[in-house]
Amino acid sequence: MSNKILANKDPVLENLTTDPEVEAPKEIKLDEVRMGRVARPLRHVKKIPTKAQVFHSDKGPVTFSYENKIRMPVNKNKLVVEVKYVGLNPVDLKIKNGYTKAIYGEAGLGREYSGVITQVGENLSEQWKESDEVFGIYFHPHLAKGCLQTSILVDPSIDPILARPVNVDPKEAAGALYVLGAAFNILDRLDTKGFLKQDSNVLINGGTSSVGMCAIQLLKRYYQLTKKIVVVTTGSSAEALKQFYPDLDGELIFVDYLKCRGKSSKPLRAMINDQKTTVIEESTGNEIEVQYLQGKFDVVLDFIGGYDIVSHSTALIHKNGAYLTTVGDYVADYKHDIYNQWDNPKANARKMFGSMLYSYDYTHFYFDPNAKTASKNDWINKCGEFLKTGVVTCRVDKIYDWKDIEEAFSYLKTQRAQGKIILEVEKF
Repeated sequence: MSNKILANKDPVLENLTTDPEVEAPKEIKLDEVRMGRVARPLRHVKKIPTKAQVFHSDKGPVTFSYENKIRMPVNKNKLVVEVKYVGLNPVDLKIKNGYTKAIYGEAGLGREYSGVITQVGENLSEQWKESDEVFGIYFHPHLAKGCLQTSILVDPSIDPILARPVNVDPKEAAGALYVLGAAFNILDRLDTKGFLKQDSNVLINGGTSSVGMCAIQLLKRYYQLTKKIVVVTTGSSAEALKQFYPDLDGELIFVDYLKCRGKSSKPLRAMINDQKTTVIEESTGNEIEVQYLQGKFDVVLDFIGGYDIVSHSTALIHKNGAYLTTVGDYVADYKHDIYNQWDNPKANARKMFGSMLYSYDYTHFYFDPNAKTASKNDWINKCGEFLKTGVVTCRVDKIYDWKDIEEAFSYLKTQRAQGKIILEVEKF
């Protein structure tokens, strides 16, 4: 068998197996081989890297994340903003308090900011330019996104954004638009419904909250309120308000919240009945009597919460007046409050049937900062104009490096801040 196979040879193929005319390859000597490093070819950058502050649960720590990259090229209807400063708000704590278990992945922090535009979508090139200094609101609580990161992708059709006026410091701008927008929308609502007039008698419960301070300035400087505003706050906060707004010193009557142990209805009723109240004279520290002839209130703005004023509303609020709260029947507690939590059953019934149960209008106000809501009253541009013209100024209480966010949160939880708490974001 093997003999047959060997005998069956093809001479043509046998001749093709070798080529005697081709020289054998030379041996390569090792000392002739050079293995130098070669640079990788340049590749197009398709994503903008970011560094963000995130959390996973209410009890867990706030940590840095590098996962939220911004895809390039930027969408034609969007902007990329390099964030410089971020303003903290109670809603940041309320959203964090709602994450009771670490099963939802990472969630962002920060709802308002100031910064610089670095990328512009082609459809926005006429309105915005790279290097424009801006400030705005970035409110996406249900998407677990925040603006406490080095760069954010902004959709101006949803996210309110304005050019920063030269007279407004970037730190102030970072804490201005959310609270000013809330204050203006509250007053605009009351004005539109006919409750707020130039001669209205107004009570503000929580006058040194950031929204309260914006409301005071708007009432006096924009709505030109003629009567004095009654402000419920602490004694030290009353002195702070006088220092912040010296032009409004004689336009405010203060009721000390701590002296009445949170039951402000008692001194308010006494003030109305006796037609006088007592205030502390700053120079001597003595109590002096001040005449009060304004009677019951036409409008009550409640930024503290609680049922005390509502329970004595007959003695405090005029018939056909208005009571507006941003908190509800439970007194605000930033350590435990949860975003969009249900109020107690009585308050929920009051929201639905308030006009039938009471002789005044009862409103539990929720601020929706979506830019689409501005189609009704142009609140975004109006707030920008208020800041530009000095009608309203944003008071900054403390500034922290964003690495010290836990310390900033601790201060916010005390509920004693007299202005905004600002975080400075590092350049990345």
